[in-house]
Amino acid sequence: MSEPFAPCAGGVRLTLAPWEVDLLSLVPSLLDSVGKFDSDPAAERLAMRAYPFDEDADDEFRRLLAGELEHGRAADRSAFALTVESGVEGVVLSTAEAEAWLRVLAEARLVQAARADLAGGAGTESDQALFDYLSWMQGSLVEILDEVLP
Repeated sequence: MSEPFAPCAGGVRLTLAPWEVDLLSLVPSLLDSVGKFDSDPAAERLAMRAYPFDEDADDEFRRLLAGELEHGRAADRSAFALTVESGVEGVVLSTAEAEAWLRVLAEARLVQAARADLAGGAGTESDQALFDYLSWMQGSLVEILDEVLP
């Protein structure tokens, strides 16, 4: 498997194999499904408490920032979806788009791990393989951004 990210003038060059585009194109739908069914462990995982020992402070945090956080997640997913399809031909991600990719990949890893109960050892080999692939993608992008960002 070749490296999907490379530093370039203007940001980060993204080049994906067709199967990677097919797989990664499913990520926005995966993330949009969070909380849409009863007892979704992914919803619980993504809604971590900002103040775990202070319910009033946590409620206030959510009241003030929940909309902004959801808006940011939607913007990241949109940037991801718009650029993933161009990955086969190769596309240059701005640093802002690359950072959106990082956040989406991190969110996808959390959802995958929570739903497959990877921490509890209940996941299948394919669950673990998807988690490992998303982790590898995220790690590759972190290394490139470390070179690109000042």
